[in-house]
Amino acid sequence: MKKICLLLGLCLLLTVCSVFAEETVEVSALLEQAQSALETGDYETAVPLLQKAADLGDATGQLWLGNLYGTGQGVEQNDTEAAKYYQLAADQGNIPAKYNLALCCLQGSGVEQDAGKAEELLVSCADQGDAESQSALGYFYIYSDVLKQDYEKAVKYLQMAADQGNVPAYFFLGLCLENGWGAQQDHKKAADYYLLAADQGMDAAQYKLGTLYQLGQGVEQDYEKAFHYYSLAAEQNNPEALTAVGFFYGQGFGTEQNLDEMLKYYNKAVEMGEPMAQFNLGCCYRDGIGVERNHEEALRYFRLAADQGNANAQFNLGFACYAGEGVDQDYNEAFRLYQLAADQGFPVAMFAVGDCYYLGNGVEKDLGAAAEWYQKSLDAGYEPDGEDQKHMAEVMGNK
Repeated sequence: MKKICLLLGLCLLLTVCSVFAEETVEVSALLEQAQSALETGDYETAVPLLQKAADLGDATGQLWLGNLYGTGQGVEQNDTEAAKYYQLAADQGNIPAKYNLALCCLQGSGVEQDAGKAEELLVSCADQGDAESQSALGYFYIYSDVLKQDYEKAVKYLQMAADQGNVPAYFFLGLCLENGWGAQQDHKKAADYYLLAADQGMDAAQYKLGTLYQLGQGVEQDYEKAFHYYSLAAEQNNPEALTAVGFFYGQGFGTEQNLDEMLKYYNKAVEMGEPMAQFNLGCCYRDGIGVERNHEEALRYFRLAADQGNANAQFNLGFACYAGEGVDQDYNEAFRLYQLAADQGFPVAMFAVGDCYYLGNGVEKDLGAAAEWYQKSLDAGYEPDGEDQKHMAEVMGNK
């Protein structure tokens, strides 16, 4: 009797294995057909195949179907359905699905926002060696307004991803090293990581490498190399790089001076809404560089940049209001703009705020506040001369 039971058990096991094998073969065929259809953009064929694979419990089919719902390709876009299929695949340990589900949780896309679950999913993937998750964790520990900022953890995971050749990790690790976030500040190492990412065509890294060569931080100052890397990034329409290339053409740094090229690059960056390009173009119109002097145009570009928080533009627009250059004199508006720039640590704007308090222009006269802002400007590196020195001396004595 025992032998009969063993034989029956073996038969059942073989039957189950046979069914499983048949399902595995069927799922593989479904995925293969679906992939071929997706490669040609034939979603009408791909979706039913993936639906069948997903219904059979295949994690890859569930992942791919989730992707289609997330992007609205072949099906009506539906974040809830996308998250549902990511969850099904993630429950089976599928790493890309766990990663996508983590992003859904961070954004509250298709599911309730849940930073704790998102972090748990990403850490799980990262600890399994997934470079994309490691890089994403590093990024989110720096910039996310959902996860708690933690520079040391950011550096830890970015280093793990960089060791696997992850290009975004090279860039963000360089950023941490340049700024001393979670690691000792090291411009040379930052430049090394930016170079790794720049060589892979990452425009943001090319731009940052250009800034290091321009300033001589971590590398020997070299305007030609700075111009080279700025140009590489500008070719990819990086707005900051377009502005930098325009500036270099205007100054003749690393290339022959060419005001027409300067204006071309500034205008292209302005079309993309880049505030520093707006400010620089405003300066061109104010000073008549490459264009006819035009105060109205200058102020228009200053306003565009100031509205985006550019401290240079805020100060210069404030000065125009204070002096009545191109606009009606308005001390109140001048003080408001000076204050905005000063709050960003702009040294000359700090002194201007102090002057407003000293003179009582745009704000109630307050010598104590004037002294405080004068001192802040000095601490920030401002070097007053002429009338500025006289005002400061009257308030601060021999300080």
